[in-house]
Amino acid sequence: MDRKEFVRLRAGLTTNLPPASGALVDAAAARLRRRLESSVMFARVEVEVTDDPNRLIVALVRYRPGTRERQVASFLEAVWISELRLPGLDVFNFLAEDGHVELESVTGDQASGYFLSLNLIAIEGTAEDFEGKPEDFETQTPAETDAPPTKRRWLRR
Repeated sequence: MDRKEFVRLRAGLTTNLPPASGALVDAAAARLRRRLESSVMFARVEVEVTDDPNRLIVALVRYRPGTRERQVASFLEAVWISELRLPGLDVFNFLAEDGHVELESVTGDQASGYFLSLNLIAIEGTAEDFEGKPEDFETQTPAETDAPPTKRRWLRR
């Protein structure tokens, strides 16, 4: 999906549902922070909550030097789906350039009664960012969570 289509779909979702608030956003941000910090792929994890409906959660991370941007994007997609996605509609968009991956996403459904949005920027880190972290991250798989099973994605980018 191109960015223009993503923005159109995000606007439709955020117009028809209220944003998550209070404890819901804080819990989602905490889950995201724990998941990113527990990964050996990322360091210097920063996660914040905002009032901007297009970016209720914002995050900045550094990923291991030499990691392909496509691999980072794939891992971030898995984190989004396993940790934050609601059972209804979700849309997301990636921008991947040398040394930089950006994920914009939103999810929501009538049953939950709210939407949740994320803007996450991952930039290539340095060796110093990862001192003290294990180096074997090729075999790491997304962690299991207490989140309900997700529906099959019908929307591809």
